[in-house]
Amino acid sequence: MQDIKRSKRRMTNQQVEPMVNNVEPNEKHIEGCMDEELNRGCGCKPKQNKCECKHDHDCDCKHDHDCKHDHDCKHDHDCDCDCKHDHDCDHNHKHCKPCELESETCVKNPCAHPGCGGPIRPVLSPANARPIAIETNRVFDTMVFQTFTDAVAPNGETLVFDFDVVDVNGPIPRGGQVNVTIDKVCMNFSAIVIDTGRTTLEDFDIEPLEPTTGKSCETIFEYAVCGRRNDTCCNQGLGQNVVYKERGLSVLVEDLVLELRGRCGCTEVVALAFPAVRLMGGQIKRCCDVEFLFNTLTAPISVPADGRAFTLRQDFRTNLTVDCIGKALLKCICDECCESHFELCIPNDIDLIMCLEAVVSTLTSEQLVVLGSQNAIQPRVVDTFDKVCDFRTCEERERDRDRDRDRDRDRDRDRDRNNNCGCNR
Repeated sequence: MQDIKRSKRRMTNQQVEPMVNNVEPNEKHIEGCMDEELNRGCGCKPKQNKCECKHDHDCDCKHDHDCKHDHDCKHDHDCDCDCKHDHDCDHNHKHCKPCELESETCVKNPCAHPGCGGPIRPVLSPANARPIAIETNRVFDTMVFQTFTDAVAPNGETLVFDFDVVDVNGPIPRGGQVNVTIDKVCMNFSAIVIDTGRTTLEDFDIEPLEPTTGKSCETIFEYAVCGRRNDTCCNQGLGQNVVYKERGLSVLVEDLVLELRGRCGCTEVVALAFPAVRLMGGQIKRCCDVEFLFNTLTAPISVPADGRAFTLRQDFRTNLTVDCIGKALLKCICDECCESHFELCIPNDIDLIMCLEAVVSTLTSEQLVVLGSQNAIQPRVVDTFDKVCDFRTCEERERDRDRDRDRDRDRDRDRDRNNNCGCNR
């Protein structure tokens, strides 16, 4: 296609040359006007010397607009060639159009779209179920504690925050403070470490199965407990209530940085808040970690009364958040009007809160008979070849498109029937 375009241009140029060379004497005035127009088109202003323009139409899309002192202008920009500069230019080089590619072979992006997934839900029916004898842990009793506390520095000192303004997208008045509304607070940290402290169970000796100070993402702690018989409760077929206590429970958040996103009118403000402590002279020293110290958790829990050994389990869930952030003040500081920077101040500071949910359970080892399926759970097949390579015929592709279109239409109809709640009944 490009060769055809070049051929057409050569033919046009060959037709123009005789017209220029065969100018009649009585048309010299017109020839002068044409020379003047050509001089204007080459980009150089005609002065005392004549501007000779060379049009090289077999180009490589090079835009060489070099005008020498002798007014030799080179126009090597016939852009109907290989489009190396990603645009096609017309003769006057004023309007450029993007290169357009035409293709009829298209495939969908095989990358899976992010979304939500559900757990395995096996289908159990009397037809495929049978009694199965298993040995497992049975929950004898369970309870949950829900509490929260404020953050402190690792050494127990009062925690403050040091602010760095990293982005101000818009105008800010100089020479005074302006109010900033904090819309969002983002938590950035590397790990949350739980220290269970000292756990006791009244009248029972307990032994930790793992260290009581966990690692990152470790939330379950178990203790082996030797049993003790209680005839009064055992004769009634009941368990024995004992007092559970957990003292010194703490949570450590490592490498914490808060990202504050707010606005001052239409101006967007982004700042970083670093945990710190205030020294004796009023200076602020940053610290990487923050700590949350909880009060003693205590409540009665039921344990086996027949003297069997059992397991005490603690399962923790954590949620890091902040309390209400009221007034925030932003000030623009100009150092000799050469470089400006901003300072953010929150008079009431930030109250960093750790919400904690602790589920405490007593587990006994039991031999049980359960009703289960005799068929094993089938894992999901991940077929990379079938996902990427498509050898379907045109008829099969058309049939699959119709099926997908019908499925989407049915899903939309069900969503409309359920008032757009997204539930299929």
